[in-house]
Amino acid sequence: MNLHRALVLFLIGLALLAAGLVILNIWGVDLGEMLWKIMATIGVLALLAGFLLVVKSDFGEHKALKDKNFID
Repeated sequence: MNLHRALVLFLIGLALLAAGLVILNIWGVDLGEMLWKIMATIGVLALLAGFLLVVKSDFGEHKALKDKNFID
């Protein structure tokens, strides 16, 4: 499994976890202040994973252009 696939699966997992927590909260499972702390943590992790995906994609594109002698 390559890094891109792992990061995408990680993002999907975070989204599913966040959705599950919100649904539990809607149905009356009281997580109190802990819910918002968990959601903030999920948000930070999602931003980090998205940033890593963008950086990896950018470096991959830069390397491909350099390999084809389009840039020095």
